[in-house]
Amino acid sequence: MKRNCKRKSNFLPEEVFQAFCCVINSSDIFHKDEDFKHKFNLICTFIDRIASSLRFLNSHASVPKSQEDFINFLVHCAIIRDGILKFYENILHRPPSFILEKKYFFNAMNRGMPYFTKETCPTDDNFFEYLRGVAFAHPFEMSYRGKKRLFMQKEEEHYCPFVFIDNPSCVYDGFDDAVGVRIYSSKNEEGMIDLTISFSSLKDYIKSRYECIDELTKWAKDGIDAKNEEWSRVKVNRNQGAIETLQEVKDILESRYIDAYNVETALCCLKSELTCKENEENVEIFREAICKVIPTVCDCVDSFDYEGLCNTLSILDTRPRNSHDMLNYQLEKIYCNLDVKSDVVYSASNEYWGLKQTKDFSQEFAKKWVKIDADNMPYDEIKLLARTACYLEAKEQMV
Repeated sequence: MKRNCKRKSNFLPEEVFQAFCCVINSSDIFHKDEDFKHKFNLICTFIDRIASSLRFLNSHASVPKSQEDFINFLVHCAIIRDGILKFYENILHRPPSFILEKKYFFNAMNRGMPYFTKETCPTDDNFFEYLRGVAFAHPFEMSYRGKKRLFMQKEEEHYCPFVFIDNPSCVYDGFDDAVGVRIYSSKNEEGMIDLTISFSSLKDYIKSRYECIDELTKWAKDGIDAKNEEWSRVKVNRNQGAIETLQEVKDILESRYIDAYNVETALCCLKSELTCKENEENVEIFREAICKVIPTVCDCVDSFDYEGLCNTLSILDTRPRNSHDMLNYQLEKIYCNLDVKSDVVYSASNEYWGLKQTKDFSQEFAKKWVKIDADNMPYDEIKLLARTACYLEAKEQMV
C-alpha cells in the first residue's frame, strides 16, 4: 500500500523570503546603481538576519519547553519585526499598514481576568515592544511611557523576575499554549501580575509581519522594471563603423551593469595592429566573421537578450573539433597569463609560463594558419592570432 506522506509546512513560509532574495540577486542595480547602492548594506543585513531567524523560528514553532526557549523565540521575533520596520522607514519611506492594528494581543490575561480594556489595549507593535522589554531587554525596570502604554499608570514601574511557560495560574486563562511574564508593579494593588498570552497569537503576530516581505519583493521588482524601462529607450546606433558600434554596445552594457568582457575582446580583435604582414589575410577572414555577427549583437542588446549575446560572441572562443591534447590548456595560459608585458620576465612568473605555452602552441598547432613571434609581439596581437588559428582550423574541419 502506498503511503501518502505530506511534508509539514513551516509556519513562516520560506518561499516568501526566497522570492525576495531571488529578486535582489537577479540584478546588479542594488549594489551598483546610484539609486540603490546606498541601501545595499541594509538589504544585505536584512537578508542575513532574516535567514538566520527564519531557520530558528521554524525549527522552534512548538510551544516552548523552557524559559530560555521562550526568550530565544522572542529574540528572533524581534529581529524579523525590527527588520521589517527598518525597511519601511529607510527604503519604502512610509509607515506600514499594520502600524495601528490591535488584532493579536487583545485577549491577554492576568490570572483568569482580561488584562486590557478597549481603552487601554495597545497596538500590537507597542505590546510586542513591551513584552520584549520586560522579557529580556529591560527586565529590571520598565517605566510608564505616556500614551503608548495606557495599561500602565503614570509613574508606574514594572519589573520582570522571569518569563514562564508552565505557570499554574495559566489554567484560568483558557489558553492551551499559554506563555507569559511575571511582573512586579509599583502601582498595582496586588503588586504582582501574571501577564499571559497564547503562543499561537505570538506566532500569528510575527507571521503577519514576516509576510510583509511580499511588499518588499514588489519594491525590488518595481525597481528593476523601472531601470529596464529606462534602459530600453537607449538603442544601439547601427549607422557607424564596426569598431564604433561595438564601443557603443560596450558602453550600453556597462551602463546596465552587465559584464562586457566578450565585447571588449571583440573590440581588441578588430583594433589590434599586426606586426607581421604574413598574417594579414587570415586575420582579415576572422575579423570579417566578427563583423558579420555585430547586427545580431545589437539585436541582443536592444532586446536585453544577454544569453543570446554570449552565444553570438562565442565565435571569439571557437575551438576545432579535432586538435592536440594540450590545446585548451595552452589557450588558457595564453589568454590568462599574458596581460601586461613586463620589462623583465622572470622564469618563475605566470607570464613566463604563458609565453612558454605560446611557443608550444605556435609550433604544434598555430603555424598552419599564422606566424607567432612570442618574444616580440604585443600580447593583444598574440591572442588575436591564437583566436584566428582556432577559428580557421574549426572552419576547415566543418567542410
